[in-house]
Amino acid sequence: MADAASRPFAVGAIAVPLLLPVVGYLSGDVRAMFTVHLFLGAFWFGTAVLGAVVLGPVMGSLSEEANVEFASGFVPRMNLLMEPISLGVVGSGIGLASMMGLLSSPSPSLWAALVLAAALLVLGFGPLHAFTSGMFDEIAADDTDHERLAELNEKYGMLSMVELLLMIAILGTMSGIRWGF
Repeated sequence: MADAASRPFAVGAIAVPLLLPVVGYLSGDVRAMFTVHLFLGAFWFGTAVLGAVVLGPVMGSLSEEANVEFASGFVPRMNLLMEPISLGVVGSGIGLASMMGLLSSPSPSLWAALVLAAALLVLGFGPLHAFTSGMFDEIAADDTDHERLAELNEKYGMLSMVELLLMIAILGTMSGIRWGF
């Protein structure tokens, strides 16, 4: 998959989202950590919106050949990028909560955010990963099963909507954290 996405992309897609939270935390500056968390979170949320609302439906409406051509570049990049992004967001969020002293007396909103973050990670590393890996396998196969590819894309799209709803919910918990709930 790294070859399909290009090795430099694969290295950057994995290293940057995982190293940014470490650098933010080691800086000891809450503002730096907040910026890292905000950047990675906005990227994750934006990509989820783009995937669930735009790219999934577009891929579903393409011809079989166009779908394979588009997906052959898109799927490996998304598969390599989104899991490190999700770990970076959750890690930076936990690091930020620690730096702000919120873990010593967690509020209901913080607990809700942690539960939602865990659910997002399970969703991303579980079924979403399985569907994108399955799509990649079909795209890379000598004889692509277009029906299976379409089925995997449809399932991915439906779960992407669930992911998006969980992300909206976690934004609500962050507002609760901000306002002391």
